[in-house]
Amino acid sequence: MDENENNEFADPPRKWGRVGVMAAAWAAALALGAWVAPGFAASGNPENQDPRDEDATDANGAVWSYLRYGSNEDLDRADAVLCDDASPVLKPSDLDSIRESYSDSLGGITDIDLDIGDPVTTSDGISIPSTVFYIYQGNQRSEDFVVTVQESGGAYCVSNAVQVSEEEPSSDEGTGEAVDPKELATDFMRAIVVARDPNSAVAFQCSSYAGVTPQDVDAGITEWAATNGETTAFLNGVNPAESSETSITNFEVEISLSGGLNQESFAFTVGVQGDCVASLSGGDGLI
Repeated sequence: MDENENNEFADPPRKWGRVGVMAAAWAAALALGAWVAPGFAASGNPENQDPRDEDATDANGAVWSYLRYGSNEDLDRADAVLCDDASPVLKPSDLDSIRESYSDSLGGITDIDLDIGDPVTTSDGISIPSTVFYIYQGNQRSEDFVVTVQESGGAYCVSNAVQVSEEEPSSDEGTGEAVDPKELATDFMRAIVVARDPNSAVAFQCSSYAGVTPQDVDAGITEWAATNGETTAFLNGVNPAESSETSITNFEVEISLSGGLNQESFAFTVGVQGDCVASLSGGDGLI
């Protein structure tokens, strides 16, 4: 190959200073990407955020979070629900102490359930009566609370919480305790749905009980869980309902089932007569 041919196919001249600058720029870009990418992966993806750390979107949600986490040994999350300047009568540590006392008396606690009442607007904020149920196998105890919530710009926080003490009966009152029909209906359904102990629910039934059996409901939940994965069952509300019989007080009870693949709610009607449950109906789609 002659000299002219060599010149024709020779590599183009390189500007080594420019090459060095470009190499340095690429190295810096790669280093920056390695530092920034994990941050985007960890914090930029909303799927990585624990749903328990999300802000409450309504007053009931704030109450639920405060009582649930405070009564379930998650005091940091309960504390996070408090307003910045809040000094509640009942602090998260107090909720934890109540839980511990029931754990000692029941022999342990396997679950915590809540019944959140209707919000009432007061001069202090939004007051919501609520009940926490401490459950161990087929046994349970409950405590009543009133939680006050503040709202500002769509954000909700707890400003106060108090425990409602039962008044001692006066000397001229009878010693017999009247049965609260709503509480009876709640205990009956909670034994079936939350404790998953249909046999203990039978103890609440009248001798003339009619309708869907606790075993029917339990079997329906078991079948639902087989389709939708590990399931959490809870009561979503207990509200008065119309009754065609004056001797029976009806309550509409909504239960919710939450599985890994689905969440559904089902409505039942519980009839209470005197000090026992007279009937159970509903459960369409589950039974």
